[in-house]
Amino acid sequence: MKLAVILIAATLLLPAHGWALIERSVPFYVFDGTSYDVLFMLPATYFVGLGEERDGYTEATFCDLDGYVRTEDVSAVDYEPLVKYPETGSVTLKKTVSSVWLYSDSSLSNVVARVSASDEIFLYGESATDGVYYVRVGSGSFAERGYLSGEAVEVTYPDQNDIAVAPSRPDYVPPEESGEEQSDPLSAAVRVILIVSVTVPAFLLAFLLSRKT
Repeated sequence: MKLAVILIAATLLLPAHGWALIERSVPFYVFDGTSYDVLFMLPATYFVGLGEERDGYTEATFCDLDGYVRTEDVSAVDYEPLVKYPETGSVTLKKTVSSVWLYSDSSLSNVVARVSASDEIFLYGESATDGVYYVRVGSGSFAERGYLSGEAVEVTYPDQNDIAVAPSRPDYVPPEESGEEQSDPLSAAVRVILIVSVTVPAFLLAFLLSRKT
């Protein structure tokens, strides 16, 4: 029962239409009901989870964000990636700066919060505007998302992804790799049946012959 619940939960977490590789840096969009606007540029060699497609755009999940990609910008893959999203991208304030403004727009015109040097800042990607970055400040329900100017920060881009395939059984080692011969339970069962089918009649025959004598 517990295994069934785990499998159902895992299935619900999977994207509806699998994964797509970001072969080059392409825009990640949000839709306001009228138009698609660029939120930031997705980092190459990582993946997005795919949803429904419409009007040349496909629903996409990246890290903890839901948005869209142009269907022609990404390549669907037929496997589950081992590493889907970047984990190492970050932004830190320069040592000479104690705080900076976080903006809701890439034109840096609408302030939403003040960011201090002690805040944890996760990098989603560079915006369509040069030198401006889309980030998450903090985590959980207290997280703020927005744009930072690159003038007062130092940016660490995520490492290049190795695009590896996730194993379906992480603890499974194929016999040819482990050096052990793989047992065949069906063959073993067949051998037992054959042995029984041969020995039982032999014992019955011997018993009948002994009664006649």
